[in-house]
Amino acid sequence: MSTSSFPTSAVVFALITLPFCAPDTFKAAVYEHAVILPSETEIPVSQDDALILMNKNIDILETAIKQAAGQGAQIIVTPEDALYGWKFTRESIFPYLEDIPDPKVNWIPCQDPQRFGHSPVQKRLSCLAKSNSIYVVANIGDKKKCNARDSKCPSNGYYQYNTNVVYNSEGKLVARYHKYHLYSEPQFDAPDKPELVTFKTTFGTFGIFTCFDILFHDPAVTLVEDHQVDTILFPTAWMNVLPFLTAIEFHSAWAMGMRVNLLAANTHKVGQNMTGNL
Repeated sequence: MSTSSFPTSAVVFALITLPFCAPDTFKAAVYEHAVILPSETEIPVSQDDALILMNKNIDILETAIKQAAGQGAQIIVTPEDALYGWKFTRESIFPYLEDIPDPKVNWIPCQDPQRFGHSPVQKRLSCLAKSNSIYVVANIGDKKKCNARDSKCPSNGYYQYNTNVVYNSEGKLVARYHKYHLYSEPQFDAPDKPELVTFKTTFGTFGIFTCFDILFHDPAVTLVEDHQVDTILFPTAWMNVLPFLTAIEFHSAWAMGMRVNLLAANTHKVGQNMTGNL
């Protein structure tokens, strides 16, 4: 494993060679990102101001993606909440959200960004994957209109999801996962049931979930036991604390116990004990 630090933002980039169908291997990168946070998270901002903040974070992620691709990585995982942070209300997170379609629609946002409405973040992530010929895993917010007649439909008419997306080396959306086990996230809704999201590549079969999900049987254990994945993608904003939740030790133990690769990308916020990649 080779590790290098970016001195301007106190983050860590790690390039890892992992087993796949031994004796073959593939190269993966995880990125610990010091998120640029909004000055206020409980007062709604304009969509334009939200995009300005997210682009500042993507500017940093772009450097990591290019570095990972330049060192031969085939996939890079970035952290949960990496584009805008946390501690929002339902109203204040809304300007940061985009409509993320089911990957079955066969969509490359870089080539057709307006197909599903205003999608500048998805376009940029897709273009970064395409231009660097690398799979990019990111965490963003999804919004889905709901019927007001549905008793579960929130008052603003939208379900809002903490969402992982994966773009392949051609920029195509190949996976979308809505976090099920939310941890103090009133800005988001949980899907009706845990989603079991997998996708295949030429270098392995991948599953994906987010942060707090790892502490529960579904989707985490079921995904590994029933879907024959060899690698889990794990964006997280993990509080790295003793005695039971030290990030590297806990995540390593889970991976060894489940007999899979775990690519964990954490945020970097020392004041809130958020550190530790794997």
